[in-house]
Amino acid sequence: MTAAPPPRLHVIPATRCDRALVLRRGPTMQVAACLWDRAEGRVTLGQWLKARIYEHRSDLSPDGQHMIIHARRGGRSWTALSRAPWLRALAYYPKNDTWFGGGAFTEDGAVFFNGMEVAKDLPDGLRVAPSDAYPSATDGFHMGGLFAAMMAARGWQIEGGTGYDVRLGKELADGWRLGLRFAHGYRSAAPILDHVYTLAHGDEAVDCAAWEWAEPWHGGLQYAAKGALWFLPKSASGWDAPTMIHDFAAMTYESLQAPYEGVSQ
Repeated sequence: MTAAPPPRLHVIPATRCDRALVLRRGPTMQVAACLWDRAEGRVTLGQWLKARIYEHRSDLSPDGQHMIIHARRGGRSWTALSRAPWLRALAYYPKNDTWFGGGAFTEDGAVFFNGMEVAKDLPDGLRVAPSDAYPSATDGFHMGGLFAAMMAARGWQIEGGTGYDVRLGKELADGWRLGLRFAHGYRSAAPILDHVYTLAHGDEAVDCAAWEWAEPWHGGLQYAAKGALWFLPKSASGWDAPTMIHDFAAMTYESLQAPYEGVSQ
């Protein structure tokens, strides 16, 4: 019997606190939204959604309190604002396609809507960002560099390229550098846009083939791979053995209620 593949993880760290949103995907058309306390190592499940969430135009607010997603199920799609990590919408914007939609948060917590015009009155004291706060993009990459700009807001440098060919980098201690590029179907046969990370020192670079996300943390690296979150410590002699922070593999779909009413979808 063939073992089930590990869940796919997409991690969105907040820019002003130690929280991160983890979108745990799998099986097909099932995704769980979780809030991760990066300092304590604690992961809190919010809700599951039987839909496809488009991670490259979804975001977590700087204070880790709110999130914006774009999702699709069947022939309909929608953008939603909610309280992290729950998926019950506080504000809901339906669409008939997946062309644009979703958004991002600015440094001061305003909400940018990707290629969308919305009413200025938002829930929970949130406010709409100017339409030029980020570049709009159909899917985060095409016709604009939305996702690259979101990464730049998290300290990544845009090293070159545009669209799906953009290359990003972040300096690490002791002359190391973390690189990121994007490739369709890198880890599977499916036409999914995968994140491809490299660790480089001088002229040598090694693909970290299993990594789906990585960020510097306390002199080392936190990363997502094989359905789990890990910490890779660094010592004077180099990179040490990684330790697991949290394993998402055993999670299965649950019908859960958010602790607030929200709006009808």
